[in-house]
Amino acid sequence: MTSAAETDKESRTYRVHPIGYVRSPYEKFGDVGHVHDSWTKGDCFIELTTDHKGKLKGLDGYSHLIVLFWLHKAGEWRMPKNHHLKRGIKLFATRMPKRPNPIGFSVVKMLNFSPETGRLMVHGLDALDGTPIVDIKPYIRHFDSRPDATLPQWVEEHLRGEHHSGHGHSHAAKASNHEE
Repeated sequence: MTSAAETDKESRTYRVHPIGYVRSPYEKFGDVGHVHDSWTKGDCFIELTTDHKGKLKGLDGYSHLIVLFWLHKAGEWRMPKNHHLKRGIKLFATRMPKRPNPIGFSVVKMLNFSPETGRLMVHGLDALDGTPIVDIKPYIRHFDSRPDATLPQWVEEHLRGEHHSGHGHSHAAKASNHEE
């Protein structure tokens, strides 16, 4: 049996091919305003590639989707100086965009779709214009919802604080306070 350390030494790589792209008014990180009940206030589109547009058949009746996407501009993002993380909190305890593999994940409300054009209109996708879509899966509440899930106290406090009090906030206001 191969140990985790041996697997790390192998440095395997994998290919990911986009199945489509986001069409959104958000062109840079500061444009995305976060609100309490979803990531973005606006609606956006996912346009599938020609090879995948017909694969939307069967989505009738689903209200929400899981969208996986490649954070192609994650290298441009920097942590704001006045961030909310407690000292000592590391990457895997956060939802920050800079990742070892920059994969984004959103549960979105599906507003409309067309298997003929390969276009979906969704609400709540926190992705920039041109973001490559890696996969789309139907959200199934029996599998994808965990009502007994818990959070660390520092996250609970942050969610009750001013950033998530229902008024929303945007990282655009903090754009000039980035760490170098």
